[in-house]
Amino acid sequence: MKQVPGSRFALRGNSVRSLLALCAMAASGMLAGCRQDMQDQPKFIPQRGSDFFADGRSERPTVPGTVARGHLHTDVTYFTGRRVDKNGMPLGGATPVVIQPQPDTPEAAKLAKAQYDRFIDTFPFPMTEQVLEHGYHRFMIYCVVCHDPLGTGRGKIVERGYTAPPSYHIERLRKAPVGYLFSVVSEGYGSMPSYGAQIPARDRWAIVGYLRALQASQHFSDAKLTDEMRRERAGQDATPKAGGVAP
Repeated sequence: MKQVPGSRFALRGNSVRSLLALCAMAASGMLAGCRQDMQDQPKFIPQRGSDFFADGRSERPTVPGTVARGHLHTDVTYFTGRRVDKNGMPLGGATPVVIQPQPDTPEAAKLAKAQYDRFIDTFPFPMTEQVLEHGYHRFMIYCVVCHDPLGTGRGKIVERGYTAPPSYHIERLRKAPVGYLFSVVSEGYGSMPSYGAQIPARDRWAIVGYLRALQASQHFSDAKLTDEMRRERAGQDATPKAGGVAP
């Protein structure tokens, strides 16, 4: 048999092409057998209507009487900061109570007292050192941008034009019951938005506990200082300041 120059290479090239064609056919057969149920499953797009249900909605209402896990707020006082009536309902309703500063008149004082009396003035659980420290960290995450670290209402976004909140150290807020402060965090106040969705209830109480500690720290009488506190303060006063010397 006569050898044709280059025929060996031509034969090899044909074999490679045939092999590739066979692989392509096998792959297409395998893909045809794959199930696409997860990709092509029937589903409803959120907020899109449907003619399957009589009301035309794809979203189905919850079964009457059901409550989402973690949302059974039976302890009204714990979740609102308000006192309850004999039927277990919050005094004054569940709507926010906005207490604006009023002139120093007996009528204004009476109105403020009536409004504040709707709220509890004791914490629903002990404000331990651990809880207060946790409240401090939550405060530094959510509150400091408006209220600043000392709670005087001079936070960074206030410096940039946002509505300035009142200082926590004014007499009105120092006398405000803790339940009122909790309701403001939960429901908002003026330009302040509600943080009820962002911060769990226990963390909101921890923040209020820290606010009480912050208020006390700025209005602590010298007469109440213990000997240990006096020694600690003396040591702080004697510590050299940055860029200077001790007085």
